[in-house]
Amino acid sequence: MENSQTTKTLKSLIQNPNDLAEILKDPAKGGIDFFNGLSTREKQYVIFAAAAGLAIYGIYIGRKGK
Repeated sequence: MENSQTTKTLKSLIQNPNDLAEILKDPAKGGIDFFNGLSTREKQYVIFAAAAGLAIYGIYIGRKGK
């Protein structure tokens, strides 16, 4: 049985802007499909970056309110 899902990399977004354009057209479907195509290590990088961004944003909002 052939696997129809190819493994993608974060680097491919830089090398092939069409992938990024497809994600921006339909972020829900394109983003999830791209994320599911990433390796486990790259998924961990994305999740860590998102968590760090949320933490920094929370600190920024907290200081702005003072």
